[in-house]
Amino acid sequence: MHSLDKEMEILKEGLKELHLPVSEMVLDKFRIYLEKLYEYRGRLHLLSHKDYTRITLKHFLPSLMVLPYLNQPQNGCDIGAGAGFPSIPVKILRPEIDFVLFESVRKKAKFLQELITSLSLKGIEVVAQRAEKYKEKKFDLILIRAAGRIRDLLNTVDGLLAPTGRAFFYKKAQIDEEIKQAEARLRKKNFRIKVEKVLTPVERIPLSLVMLYRQCSP
Repeated sequence: MHSLDKEMEILKEGLKELHLPVSEMVLDKFRIYLEKLYEYRGRLHLLSHKDYTRITLKHFLPSLMVLPYLNQPQNGCDIGAGAGFPSIPVKILRPEIDFVLFESVRKKAKFLQELITSLSLKGIEVVAQRAEKYKEKKFDLILIRAAGRIRDLLNTVDGLLAPTGRAFFYKKAQIDEEIKQAEARLRKKNFRIKVEKVLTPVERIPLSLVMLYRQCSP
């Protein structure tokens, strides 16, 4: 199978750099994740073609960059979960967080459900609808990666975020203009914003984690 062993070696290196556990259980789950992505290659457009040679560097390790900035969230959601990034890598390392994964494309939602079953994950649910239509509960953690611009997603975040919750957007290093375009709506929705500049493990690619929280949050 293409580069699976190489991917696992890179994953071990990256987890060590992030001071995260390199246990057999964690490694086994990421190996299963890789196998499932390889299985679906050609059947469903989950990743770009070139990403299949660098899943760990492009997706697994960047997904985990949020971990140092989490407090003790009890329930989280992933808006536009796609292939499961960032929520499923986060769930593997933080299994105590319950997750709802929003994915409106039904074939992708089915993939996510199969993946969750293969990984034997508990406390995680796939909702095959757009996140803005969901009304069942609020979340104290929202993760958003490659789902759209901050300005365009503020109404959705506003409707899903608990009063003391936090939403994290995974963005490229240059984020100033996108934040500027969102400023008026951020003020209107009573959001504060904090940007954490980070470097991915191994490759040292700069990323921005954009955290939104309400004025009343500590």
